Amino acid sequence: MSAMTPEVAAALAAAEIPSSKLGPARRARLTEGERALYFWILRRFATDGRPSSAEIRTEAARLQADVEVALATFVREDLVHLGSNGEITVAYPFSGDPTAHRVRFLRSGHEAHAMCAIDALGVAAMFDESIAVESRDPLSGEEVHAQVGPDGEGAWEPASAVVVAGVLDRQADSCRGCCPVLNFFATSNNAEQWLDAHPDVRGQTVSMPEAIAAGEAVFGNVLSE
Repeated sequence: MSAMTPEVAAALAAAEIPSSKLGPARRARLTEGERALYFWILRRFATDGRPSSAEIRTEAARLQADVEVALATFVREDLVHLGSNGEITVAYPFSGDPTAHRVRFLRSGHEAHAMCAIDALGVAAMFDESIAVESRDPLSGEEVHAQVGPDGEGAWEPASAVVVAGVLDRQADSCRGCCPVLNFFATSNNAEQWLDAHPDVRGQTVSMPEAIAAGEAVFGNVLSE
């Protein structure tokens, strides 16, 4: 992972993403069994889609992990969240429900939804794969496309695209606090207009290279053994 620039650090600070959620630190407080189950959940999202609650229980039994304790730990660590039906709704960077941010793995063609713009861009670093991202500007509805390689090199359309990094004016897990704010915009002017229209959001506009680097900082090396 490349050294973090002040601009990327500022983007992460704007989204209130702490150092405890960067790279391997995200799963540092998991036991061996919890970590193995967490990795399995993420890899399932990246290959076959969201695993069902029954599949999670079967895998936990195979790993000899207490599934209830593991899932409670994932919630406490703000890694995985379940809906009222017991199925996964959040497994950062992935969403169990459709979102505005669709990620396609270029090697396999498999698609998944991401929780936010930075999560979508961070998938490449997490899985060491090239990805394509499709999203929409929440102000204008204009499509925004990006491609990111495992080396962090990216390309995007329109060329003027940016990301807003910020947080809603309340304390919450990332899925409620910052994910609704971390969106792609076709232009910086659109991003500024959106921020002006949402005084409950504390945020700033960041460039696409900075957003890609932020995604790498959050998700790079999470799956390294």
